[in-house]
Amino acid sequence: MSAGKPPLLAVENLSTHFFGDGHLVRAVDDVSFTLEEGGVLGIVGESGCGKSVTAMSVLRLIDGAPGVVAGSIRFEGEDLRALDEAGMRRVRGKEIGMIFQEPMTSLNPVLTIGRQLTEAISLDCGISTAEVRDRAIKALRLVRIAEPE
Repeated sequence: MSAGKPPLLAVENLSTHFFGDGHLVRAVDDVSFTLEEGGVLGIVGESGCGKSVTAMSVLRLIDGAPGVVAGSIRFEGEDLRALDEAGMRRVRGKEIGMIFQEPMTSLNPVLTIGRQLTEAISLDCGISTAEVRDRAIKALRLVRIAEPE
């Protein structure tokens, strides 16, 4: 880490608990990690150990009953837990994204991949339709989709 510059992502003492059927489930309990700009972070573990809940907590996709999130989540030094919902929408997708591990829920089979990509790009970037299409085609080429147009 360079002097004076905060880590890209700093999570400290993250806990996410759920209440149900008269008992407490500690899905994530006192997890801390940092990710420096340009770094790579892998979170591994067996099924049900809290990997997805950790990521969803960082993105504030679990917010309120029945889940309770505690701890510090800072992105580029900014406290994500202090942002209002509009502030979080600006961060989600554009600055921090998540691809869920369940392939059957990642894309909508009724819509073309192109439509789903262009919708995501246009929501985040505020650019022209032609530029959105160009970016989607470039992204498809990067993953070697034949004839992305």
